[in-house]
Amino acid sequence: MPYLFNCYIWLLNTILRGPISRAAIDEKWAHANANAYGQEYLPESNFHRWKDTIEELFKVTIKHNAYNEYYIEEANDLRGTNLRTRMFNLLSIDSLLKDCKELSDQILFEPVPSGEKFLAPIIEAMRDKCVLQMTYQGFGKPRPYTFPIEPYCLKMFKQRWYMLAYAPDIDKQWVYALDRIHAIELTTEKYQLPDDFDAERYFRDAYGVTVLSDKQQPEKIVISIDEDQANYLRTLPLHPSQKEIEPINGYPAFSFYLYPADEFLRELYAYGSALEVHEPKSLRNYFAQDADRVNKMYNH
Repeated sequence: MPYLFNCYIWLLNTILRGPISRAAIDEKWAHANANAYGQEYLPESNFHRWKDTIEELFKVTIKHNAYNEYYIEEANDLRGTNLRTRMFNLLSIDSLLKDCKELSDQILFEPVPSGEKFLAPIIEAMRDKCVLQMTYQGFGKPRPYTFPIEPYCLKMFKQRWYMLAYAPDIDKQWVYALDRIHAIELTTEKYQLPDDFDAERYFRDAYGVTVLSDKQQPEKIVISIDEDQANYLRTLPLHPSQKEIEPINGYPAFSFYLYPADEFLRELYAYGSALEVHEPKSLRNYFAQDADRVNKMYNH
């Protein structure tokens, strides 16, 4: 499967740079790193099978024009900002670097945990609606456990891949970190994705991958921050709900609407004294009490 997935990404990238003829595709394939078996051309049966899989995986349409050149109708969509686009971009960069090995020491990345190796079988399971048998060991657990899951979606957050899946054994949707998976196996058992499931809507009010219980609702959070740090928020918002509002006490101010989960609070803590929380009052008091605790710890 990893070999085939590399082929899918290579073909998608090649056509995305098009329009391109079949002859030109064959010429590029003969020299492609993804061509592990050294084929002189891309067999027609492989081309159409890969084309169909690409259309299903990435929700695009591959067409050909009057000159019999292939192109992707939704090319602009693949340059957007949604999860599908981000995943495609990451995989495309990896594929491109394999074809440009001479540049490998000039392009530096942050280390990514080992969970990437499970992307291919999970994506295949989501495509075919196949139940996965997963061996998983969460932080703090004494040993790994093996159980069935129904994968709903994948999300990357802070260099880690996560999978939202339904676990029949506990009758609950849960988020699993791919780097904590020990093993994963495709089964022949099928599952049905809920008709009303929408991955973007599910995580809409979350920062990262923490979605709180139904009893906990998203809240409006208001902060002010030093001008220098404000520029970072303007160019890379912390959350889609972020809005710049009227300054507070002469400092740039921003509002958010999301779950006040630990992941988001840790992000705010990272700005230290450059950031002040104003709303809600309960969160402001929480930060004030923690500041008192830290002050006492260092002045003990």
